[in-house]
Amino acid sequence: MLEEAMKGKQLIHKTQIDRKVCLTFEAIEHQLDIFKGLTMMAYPGYHGLGDWEPIRVILEEEDDHVELLETAKTTLWIVSKELQPPKLFRDYFGANEKSKFVVKLVARGSGAPSREPVVDGETHKAMMQFYHRKQEEQKVLEEDNEDQYMNSPWADNKNMKAQMHGTGEIKWGGGPRM
Repeated sequence: MLEEAMKGKQLIHKTQIDRKVCLTFEAIEHQLDIFKGLTMMAYPGYHGLGDWEPIRVILEEEDDHVELLETAKTTLWIVSKELQPPKLFRDYFGANEKSKFVVKLVARGSGAPSREPVVDGETHKAMMQFYHRKQEEQKVLEEDNEDQYMNSPWADNKNMKAQMHGTGEIKWGGGPRM
């Protein structure tokens, strides 16, 4: 079982890309059939395996939800560009092999696919909390826009002149005038 598991792992490993080995649907189906046979030998009729076991879920999964796109009705989209069938990939982006692109398959005529979010959900939530906190602080600062400090002696712009002339503490007496 371990040997077949390693073969299955090797079948989908990223080193296959470096070796330029194509992964075919038939190869995946063949390996899944081997896994199913091994599991049936170890657990006849899946007896003893719970409904939650990953191998049982994978092997018993119905193919009803799998949607295969037909080549004639499918188009490729890369960085908001639709690739046309007669042109090659290098015609659009050059021969640079070190670039990484996200390719999306879409039914022909359905328009451009939706874009990936720039930030993940947690980062977006943290950014919104920070923005809300800054807005609340700004509201508090705007409400605290009182001019009470203007009555203080340190805010009087003639205070220094009055001290130099010695007239800083002079009060002009008298009561209210009529």
